[in-house]
Amino acid sequence: MPAMRIDNEALSWWLFLTCAVFFVGGAIRAGDMVFLAGSLLFLAGCVVFIVGRSR
Repeated sequence: MPAMRIDNEALSWWLFLTCAVFFVGGAIRAGDMVFLAGSLLFLAGCVVFIVGRSR
C-alpha cells in the first residue's frame, strides 16, 4: 500500500482560511468594525492565495 502524501502547504492555507472565517464571525459578534475589516482582508488574502495556487 503506497504512503499517502499530505500537501502541508495546502493544508496550512486551508487552516488559515478557516481561521479567517472564525475571525469574521468573532468580529461580527463583537460589533467591532475595525476587527471586521481586518478579518475580511485576511479572508480575501487567503482566498486569493488559494485560487492563485491552484493555477
